[in-house]
Amino acid sequence: MSESAQRHATGAAPSRRSLWWRVKGPAIFALVSLALIWIAAPSLPARWGIHFGVPYRIFFTLALLGAALFFVLLNWGPTRQPGTPALTFVSILAIYVGTVGGVMAFGLWYYPQFEVPRDAGAKGTEQAAEKRGRNVFLGAAGNCFACHTIETLGIRGGQRGPDLSDSGKQAGVRRPGTSADEYLLQSIVDPWACFTPLPGSRLVECQPKADPAKTYPQLMPPGSRERLSETELSDLVAFLKSLTGAPEKNGASRKQ
Repeated sequence: MSESAQRHATGAAPSRRSLWWRVKGPAIFALVSLALIWIAAPSLPARWGIHFGVPYRIFFTLALLGAALFFVLLNWGPTRQPGTPALTFVSILAIYVGTVGGVMAFGLWYYPQFEVPRDAGAKGTEQAAEKRGRNVFLGAAGNCFACHTIETLGIRGGQRGPDLSDSGKQAGVRRPGTSADEYLLQSIVDPWACFTPLPGSRLVECQPKADPAKTYPQLMPPGSRERLSETELSDLVAFLKSLTGAPEKNGASRKQ
């Protein structure tokens, strides 16, 4: 009879060596994965267009820790089984609720792509066009919230694009000689018309051609003019232009 089987039969506590054998594989896997998520991934060059925000990293961290725990349990050996079918069913249900329910609860609480956008409530001073533009931003036709967040309004959307909390303020100064309305409209209907330079690249804003290694990746999808009417585009521009209430994040702003 093996050492682990003898301990199980006699009820003796496992030795430290036995405990380490059971957890060393999952522990090494967890440490390597955490290093990749929290150290290697954020160190990738911005020009690669690969960026995982904190919510994504938290989500993947919880997932890999759950996987590591699963393999620890596999290595743990025989465990006492429920005494009745009813207890077996309750055990399976508890595991299902604890895993699937936990992931869903985290997603609804913080993970942007799983969260249903909520209107934090428009101020009574907002103009009608701005209110309609908010609906375009949150609606299926515009679908702007899939990639953009507006923290100042409590609209938590995706993180592939920048936070638009101060898009109106940025648009007014982004291109000399171009009004905020013109800049915002072009950014929506023709997002690839110009390149936004990376910090320290010594490139000017929206020059016709640029080295892709020195500019932000063009992630904004085209086709907005086909999906939205002229009125909807005008309302969306009015809404984005009204957003002037948040400081820049992460040191440098990006093209809206």
